[in-house]
Amino acid sequence: METRRWLTALILLPLLVLALLRGGLVIFVVVIVVVNALGHWEFLGMFQAEADKPRRFKAVLLGSIILLSFCTAHPNNPWCAPSGILYCNPVIVLFAFFWCLFILFLFYLLSYEHIEQVSQNLAINTLGLLYLPFLLGHLIWLRFLEDGEWWVLWFLMVIFTGDTAAYYVGRILGETKLYPAVSPGKTWAGVVGGLAASLVVGVAAGKWLLPGMGGPALAALAVVLAVAGLLGDLFESMLKRQAQVKDASKMLPGHGGMLDRLDSILFSAPLLAYARLFFIGR
Repeated sequence: METRRWLTALILLPLLVLALLRGGLVIFVVVIVVVNALGHWEFLGMFQAEADKPRRFKAVLLGSIILLSFCTAHPNNPWCAPSGILYCNPVIVLFAFFWCLFILFLFYLLSYEHIEQVSQNLAINTLGLLYLPFLLGHLIWLRFLEDGEWWVLWFLMVIFTGDTAAYYVGRILGETKLYPAVSPGKTWAGVVGGLAASLVVGVAAGKWLLPGMGGPALAALAVVLAVAGLLGDLFESMLKRQAQVKDASKMLPGHGGMLDRLDSILFSAPLLAYARLFFIGR
């Protein structure tokens, strides 16, 4: 298990960093769309029967549309220049979300054979659109900033380091459970270890990647993101408990599914995007 966990990380993390720093905006958006589609598919699979597989495609497609709408969410991105290819306005995200919901509702209105499960299916699909593409899209928003690649890299370092530290500190020192009804494996020792690792990496890496940020601001932001990541992890654990599964899938050896890797990112990415845009400067 541990060998598979580290091999998966050693293969995927360099590819992710390469796509972020050398791939440009298009490659980054493509990666996020693919990652979202895989996580969205897993999410729907936890709650919908195997027979509903063909119907998952419509939800994943609608989610991809919402995600792509974030390319228009910041008017300072280079695709929105006078000679660019997009008209950019953050309202377009809400416009896309509205029409995706409209299409989803219309689909179930016309699917007479599923009338017995219509409210359940609508709730699952609507939650999926909110939980995955809408939250994850904020990473695209962040990346389109002038110094976006460095903010995204710093963010991933803070979140992934905190997750890894929480996992190992919890295994070695953990005794008191954090929230056993939702996540039996998480302990208070793991929480403290994860927060400490995020704090240290956030300040150290921030001095290198984000030289305009002061130490106290980096520390505060890293802790806030780590707490949000923990809440995102617990939220996904709650969903898995309800679905009675241990992992979202077995896609990533040693890590579970794509959704299991995204859970800490989903709640924290919007916080960083809004902090960067509204409080740290445009």
